Amino acid sequence: MTRLQSLLLVAVGFLCAIMAGCAGKAPANGPGALLIAQFTLADGAIGVPYRQLLVASGGQTPYTWSISAGSLPPGLTVTSDGIISGTPTTVGAYNFTVQVTDSQTPTEAVDTAPLSITINQDLTLTASSLPNGIVGSAYNTTLTAANGVPPYTYSLAFGSLPDGLSLMTVQSMNGMANAAAITGTPTTAGTYSFTIQATDSASETATAIFTITVAGRLQGPYAVTFNGFDTSQPAGSQAFYMVAHLTAANDVNGSGTISGVIDQNGPGANIATDVMVTGTYSIPIGMNFGTISFTRADNNATYQFNIALSGTTSDSKLILVDPNHQKWGSGLLKQQPTSSALPGGVSYTFGLFGTDASGDRYAGAGAFALNSSLAVTGGAEDTNDNGTLSGEQFITAGTFSSPDPTTGRGTATLTVGSTTYNFIYYVASTAELVAVENDPNGPMTLVDLLQQQSAGVSGGLVLCKQGSMCQGVLELDGIGTSGSSSVPEVELGVASLSGCTGSPCAGTFTRSDNIAPYYLDQSVGGTVGTVTYSSGTYSIDATCGSGFPSPCGRVTLDLQGPTNQPVWYLISTGEAFVVGGDADVLQGSLQPQSPPTGGFGLPSILGSYLGGTLTPVLPSVTNELDVTQTPPPGGIWAQMYETSGPGGIQPPTGQPPLMFSGSYALDPTLGAGLGRFAICAPMTTEYCTGNDAFMFDPNNPPQSILYIVGGTTAGVTGGKTGLAGLNTGVVQSNGTATLDPNPRLTTLGR
Repeated sequence: MTRLQSLLLVAVGFLCAIMAGCAGKAPANGPGALLIAQFTLADGAIGVPYRQLLVASGGQTPYTWSISAGSLPPGLTVTSDGIISGTPTTVGAYNFTVQVTDSQTPTEAVDTAPLSITINQDLTLTASSLPNGIVGSAYNTTLTAANGVPPYTYSLAFGSLPDGLSLMTVQSMNGMANAAAITGTPTTAGTYSFTIQATDSASETATAIFTITVAGRLQGPYAVTFNGFDTSQPAGSQAFYMVAHLTAANDVNGSGTISGVIDQNGPGANIATDVMVTGTYSIPIGMNFGTISFTRADNNATYQFNIALSGTTSDSKLILVDPNHQKWGSGLLKQQPTSSALPGGVSYTFGLFGTDASGDRYAGAGAFALNSSLAVTGGAEDTNDNGTLSGEQFITAGTFSSPDPTTGRGTATLTVGSTTYNFIYYVASTAELVAVENDPNGPMTLVDLLQQQSAGVSGGLVLCKQGSMCQGVLELDGIGTSGSSSVPEVELGVASLSGCTGSPCAGTFTRSDNIAPYYLDQSVGGTVGTVTYSSGTYSIDATCGSGFPSPCGRVTLDLQGPTNQPVWYLISTGEAFVVGGDADVLQGSLQPQSPPTGGFGLPSILGSYLGGTLTPVLPSVTNELDVTQTPPPGGIWAQMYETSGPGGIQPPTGQPPLMFSGSYALDPTLGAGLGRFAICAPMTTEYCTGNDAFMFDPNNPPQSILYIVGGTTAGVTGGKTGLAGLNTGVVQSNGTATLDPNPRLTTLGR
């Protein structure tokens, strides 16, 4: 080493001494560099003893530790040998610099490092609202402790979780165990309270009480509306109509109990008024199909229904299955609101159908206003009694009783002209009532009442806003004739119209393409054809008599062709109840339809659907439940189903539903504009795929003609159905189809 190098080393050593050492530097021929280990100090909590060892490497031991800048949390100190300890007293985040000095001579090595400690409040676990569960549906929720000294672990301290659920501690992305997960599939309905304990890394604990409510597969209460036929009556096949309130309880693995009250009417049925019922239900986990059975307290008559269970926001479908093959029919299960209060100061539009005192078909539609005292202040209705039209009749008075807070059941009267009619109703939703007419010597009908919706519509209720073009799906059924026999009749299609102008509001049936603006597929006892009108007008009445807001929503039609015109009563824009003007006494509804830009296509059809038969008109009609899929890439219609009635087929007890699979296709001429498509039997595909696709051949019919209702993605408008269907063919054992002499209207919701 030269003299100059020696002098430089002495100078560096002198400077290091002045600067209290050379941090991280090693003297010549000395030990390795002195370095403080890089790590994060653990959090602490008020009142919880804290201890943390500081670590260094290199240099020459022993080390001496100190705080060179900032300060430790109050209550903590650091010893010279590098132990931070004590009991924190103050919440906060504290930043400081630690310094370590080694034992080298004559010059000590020094290193410093910025560190921080966060002092939290005591460990807490706060009770929170946990999501409800459903028997048979996967459940997953998390909850998290706070403060204390993470990481946390969790355990069940008291009580029990719902059957089928378990508690576990889950790891975060950084490996800290910071949350509790409750997961599994609940199997038993009920309300479960339990205590969870959180433990932090300082062994401090905190507890909180939590509650999970597990609903059964039936999540009532429910309102029921049903129409069927009873062939056991002395007069032969007689219609009967039922409304009810049902409550489900005690669900274990999808099976539980039923209780409730029913009201039933009909010209030959067993009349029931406010009759208590009890029974059971079973809907196997993983299935949409199940059974409901209940027995009347007055005469021990038992009703067994099969159900296609929907979600909580749409209606489930029912069919009556009678082991003695004497009763059958179709209905809906509607989830009732938590409050059954009946609002006043609103208007209702209603549709009804049934029989008159002689047993002939009877249908009607109308609207009335209800004041805050639940008194009817005015309205109007049109009825068709076996082909005899009433014309517009004014509703001059009426009353509604407040519904029972438990069942949602109430009574009502409507005075039409000088005649008062009596009804029993149930609250089905915040905007819907279902009712039966209970006048033994008058019409016996099943009624659906929906609140009129006019908010945001300039000028009140309209079919189509001014300057717009609208269209809707017509779903109609009635009783036609074949020779001297009565046969079921179904009409299904699309009405297209312009926005209305003037007062009274008026518009036209029109389209901008070559499709008829009033286009219906029709089957009268299996005789299939179309009903089309190329032009026509409509107008909305300015008044429905005194005491009713203007306009009232009564729509009169002038289609170029029929002598007796149908009448529509509006519920909301583009939505109406319909009563026909012909001898077939057609009735039903108009549902909005919203074609996408460019028209309907395959994406409009894809999806899963659930539904069944709607309002069978004669006892010859087979009632059906369906769960359907149109899986991508499309072209195959996969359907599970169960049926009841004269041609009904039930799967063996405990066995899965029946299966149908066939091709489907969008109508190449009408599909894009009207949302019309067909389903074909497995061995009858020409209608769907052949050169003469959609040219109807009675020797080679499709199984069904369907129309898309609502929009293109959700498939549902205003809570209504996603598809409406007319069955035109019966699938034979060899996979072909023959004409169905008993057509029915089917609705399917997504």
